[in-house]
Parts: sequence; C-alpha cells; structure tokens
Amino acid sequence: MILSRQYSDLPLTWDTKSSETLQNDCQWLESLVKNSPPFSDGWVKARIVQLAYNCPNFLDFPVPKNRVNSSQRPTMTTAQLLAYGGKLSEKEIVEALQWECLQYCQTHPVADFPCFRATVDENYVIATLNSWCDRHFSEKSARNFEVYQDLVYPNVFLVISTAPISLYVDRQLPPPDRFRALFNVDEFAEIVGEGFCDRMTLRTHGYATSAATFYDLFMKEASALNREESARNSRLKDNHFYIGYHWPSEQPFTSPGLWSDFSKNWGVVLKFSFVLSGFAGIIGTGLYGMVKLLGLPLFKGLEFLPLIGPIWKGIQLSAIALQWYWVVPPLFILWVILMQCLRVLVYQRDRYRAIHYGAPDLAEFFWRLDRALNRKAEKTKQTPKNGAFTPVLGSMETENQGSLSLPNQAVSGSPSGIAVNLVGHSMGGLLLVNTLRILSDRFGKDDGDIEDPDGLEFSKIGDRLRLDKLILASPDIPLEFLREGRNNYVRSAIRRCRQIYLMSSDRDIILRYMPTLGNWFSEPSIEMSAYRLGNVYLKPLDDRYPNSNYRPYIRNVLVSHEAASPTSAYDLFERFNYIDCSETIGVNGIFWALKSHRGLAIDLINTLMFVLSLSYSRLFGELDLHGGYFLTHTDTFKILKLLISVNGESEAEIAAGIEELIQGTRIRFLPRQPFLTKD
Repeated sequence: MILSRQYSDLPLTWDTKSSETLQNDCQWLESLVKNSPPFSDGWVKARIVQLAYNCPNFLDFPVPKNRVNSSQRPTMTTAQLLAYGGKLSEKEIVEALQWECLQYCQTHPVADFPCFRATVDENYVIATLNSWCDRHFSEKSARNFEVYQDLVYPNVFLVISTAPISLYVDRQLPPPDRFRALFNVDEFAEIVGEGFCDRMTLRTHGYATSAATFYDLFMKEASALNREESARNSRLKDNHFYIGYHWPSEQPFTSPGLWSDFSKNWGVVLKFSFVLSGFAGIIGTGLYGMVKLLGLPLFKGLEFLPLIGPIWKGIQLSAIALQWYWVVPPLFILWVILMQCLRVLVYQRDRYRAIHYGAPDLAEFFWRLDRALNRKAEKTKQTPKNGAFTPVLGSMETENQGSLSLPNQAVSGSPSGIAVNLVGHSMGGLLLVNTLRILSDRFGKDDGDIEDPDGLEFSKIGDRLRLDKLILASPDIPLEFLREGRNNYVRSAIRRCRQIYLMSSDRDIILRYMPTLGNWFSEPSIEMSAYRLGNVYLKPLDDRYPNSNYRPYIRNVLVSHEAASPTSAYDLFERFNYIDCSETIGVNGIFWALKSHRGLAIDLINTLMFVLSLSYSRLFGELDLHGGYFLTHTDTFKILKLLISVNGESEAEIAAGIEELIQGTRIRFLPRQPFLTKD
C-alpha cells in the first residue's frame, strides 16, 4: 500500500520569497548530512529532501536586505551542487540512494547496511517528504543518539549523543573502518534478538574526553574484554553486549569549540567584559577609598611603633600605586584572566552537557530500546506458523515508512529480561545517576511500599530491561548527595540497582581540586564542592593492623574524617561495595601510606609524576591519576572485567572473586554491609 502524498509533484520547488530562508535550509540539510553517519535514519532523510529538489539558483532570488549588491549572493561548491537531484519520482530517489550505498560499499568493503536496504522504499520517501512539506521534518527526524556496531567484535557497540560540543564545530564520528552505523534503534533491537542477548554493559566516560580520545580508549577496552586471559578472567560471552556511550565532552584549552565561540560571539564577550569592568570599577574604587580614608591614616598614626614604621616608609615611597586608577586595571585584568581560565578548563561546560544533554539522550536510548524490543516481541507473536512474516508498522523511527521483516526469534535469552550493567567514570557517574533519575520517573519510583525481596521489580527500567550493577569509577558526585535531606532525587534512582560498586582513590588530584574550584559558586553548600564520592578511601579501624576491618573516610588536604557518621539514616552508604584503589599502580605514583603530615606531599609528588609521565611514559610508565582504572594492564581493570562478566553470581561469590584478584596488591575492599559502630 502506497501512502498518499501531501505535496503536489516532484521535483519540489523552492520558496522564492526569501533567498535567506533558502540558504539556511540548504546549510541545515548539508549539516545534517555532514554530521550524520552515512545511511543512518537521519542521514537518509536529509538526503531524500536534497534529492527531491533541483539545485537552487540564488540568482533568481531577491538580494537580502543585509547585503549590499548581487555580488554578495551566496555561492555553492561543486559538492553542494551535486547533492541535489531534482528527481521526478519517489522510485528515482530510492534508486539514487541505493546507488550511493553501492558506491560507498565499494570504497568501504566491510560496510553493510541491511536495514537501510530493507526499510527505505517509496513509502519511506513519501513519509519523509510529507513531514518536510508539513514543516514537521525536524521533530520526525530528530535523532538524539546514534548506534554503531563494531566490525571486529559483533558484541561491541557505540551509542553517541548527537548534541555537538559547539554549534560551530562539526561532530567527530567513529572511524568507518572500525564501526558501522546502524539505521536506528530498531536495527539494534533486531541484533539483540538475533544474538539472544541477555546482558548489556554500558560504559561512559568523564570530564574532558573528546570523541577521538574515547573511541581509541574504548576500542582498547573492547579488545581486552574479548580476550581470554585465564579461567577466572575469561572474555565476554557473545550474548553479552558491551556498549560505549559518548556524550559531548571537550578537552581543555585545545578544543576548537572554545575558540569558535569567542570568534562568533564578540557581542556577548564585550557585554561580559562591560559587566565585569563595572564590578571591577566599583570594588576597585571601594578598595581605594578604604586604603585612602582608613588604611593610610591608621599607618600614619602608628608610625612610632617599631614594626609599623618601616612599613609606613615603604608605603610613602610607593604612594603612586595607591591611586585608584592604578588599582582598577590590574583588578579587572586579573578577574578577566580568572574567569576565562575557568571557561577554557571546560569543567562547567562539560558538567552542563553531561546533565542536560548526555543524561536525557541516554535515557531516551534505553526507553526507545525497550519499546523496540516490545514491538519485536509483538511481531514475533504475529509470525504465522509457516514462518512467513507480516510487517507491522509503528516504530517512532519507522512509523508509516516501511518496516523491516524480523525473524521469529526470542527477544532475549533470559526470561526475566536483559540485565543492564552501568559503568561510569568521573562526570560520567553523575550522568548515570541523572539518567537513572529520568528512567525512575518514567517507569515508576520506588516508594518502599512494595514487597520485592529479590529486587527484580524495582530494578526494571521498562518491560524488557532491568538494572543489575552500577559501577562508579572515581565518580564526580558530591558526597553529600548520599546523605539524608540531600538524596531526595537520587534515592529512588540508586535503589533501582541491585548491586553498586564504588572504585575510588584518595589520590585523584583532578577530582580533589578541580570540582572545588569549578563548583564553588554553583553547589548548594561549600562541603558539596569540596568532597566528592570518588575520593573516598578505606581506613583500617586500627592503624597498627593494616588488614583489620575498614571504614570509609575522606580527606580534605591534610585532615581526614569519616565519609558518613554511622547512623540509621545513611542506608545509601550501606548499599555500596567499596574498592579503594588509592595505592594502586596506574592511578598512583607514590606508595607512601597516608598520614596527616604526608597528604599534601603525596598530592604534589603525584602531580609532578603525572605531568612527567605525559612526556616520558617509558620512564614513569602509564600513569593516570583520574582515569587509570581503565588501563587494560592494571589490577583495577581485571576487577572491572570480573564485575561485568559474571552473570547470576551472588554478591558473596563476587566478593570472593575480588578478594582473590586483589591478593598481593595494594587494593582494599569492603563488601556491602551495615556500618560498624565506633569502638
């Protein structure tokens, strides 16, 4: 059945009323094609619109008011001119796309797009053009995430948020020789069913991790996880999918998005400088008044004192520096430098994107996947006994646009649903908590009034997915979030996870100092900006016996105190399994035991060794004080591999496995248990 057109005929004609609107539309379509993986859902829709139009001739349009003469009309490159097809029918558009796919596959022999070939037909083209003509194209083709499959390991995938780091910088897509873009989440659900997937592990990164950096690290992790090293450290099973999630993070100082923002928004920069200079002028004038009216008379009146006399003479010699017009410029310059340093460090920018871009996009991936799995199950039920399949339309990505025939397979090899592990590093831990909050609000909060001893009901994030383990590696989460009165919005989210593991380090200097500076003006309390969950370490109850029972502590600079007082209100602290990696190779360079007088020295020496290791890695080895947990040769990565590869083992069995792995290492482990009372 062919859908009815809501446009008259092909090719479509451009609106000749405004060349500016035409130029913006052309640039928008070009941006969609450039920033989308070839033959994905969004890329195909943008190409359909381009192929439906003749190449625009800007000479036929009136000169915009903001242009002086016709010589300032926009021009197009040869590639842009060739993008438009002016096709006469939907069939010609489909044939043109299939020809482009054939050409692409010839230059990329490993590429394959079965869902594209099965889905894109005349109905799909008509539905796309209808949405364009009805001005609903943006909402119909909105893509907040993309899914890629690894061409080396079929059980490895990438999910990428489509939010760019800047409006003026193109996205960096995964290398096409290693990853194949899936058409949409429905194709991923198809692969889940065909592979009888019963477990997924999603791992996301933290602050200051560019796309290229994450792709490289993730490929190394995927290779290590699919390599069998021993009976205890076996590779991931084929029905266990490992998924990397990249949200729009950028590197400090060198990110092109930083400098393009400055160059494109001079008006905002000038407004900021004007406001800042106003504050500097007010404070500088006030400072001058205090010195002139209070400070100088005070020193002059006390010049007879032995200590004050020399100071007063020095002030008299430098009296010119006390003029207010000398005070304001240095103060203003220092403020500008400080404010811009905070911006180019990109900490607050990344934090905003993690919460407002990364978390909602990841939550959308999970609920769309759950819905796609439900649709697949319904289609499987409708498959006739003879094996013939009747297509059923309805997916948001493919609604009224054709459908892919799905084999008669079970959605999951597990009757209780697909278990989902979540692994978050640094700011990625904050992202995961906010994602769980969104999913918890969507699928129902745990109010504690339902009997569920196994936790299966509470752990559901849909009909087909359930949360299993939450693994937080050096999470950039305020410690206070887990305390009574501060955990209202995370309590129901965290309690949906059946097991929680915290991998932390007292010597993570990035997490220790950067959030304190970056969140000084934004956190509700000073303590929240200073203490992060990722800096928790395990302190023996008796310092004379290092192997005695541990209790979670946290250090400021020199002084340490308990991470949580042992009261009945701190049940969230009791749900964590603590893995202290402070003195572990890879995340630490100095193996001194922590004492109050050594704390600052340890931080300074580790900082120096970290800086030197960037240039002299052969001498100092691989050292990453903040992200060394994921270095594949470390003991911490072996623990990660154990945690995500086990399936069905109890926490006691997992704890025994961890104890076996950490024998002979400096890692400390405290399994989940009620806090001990003070002696």
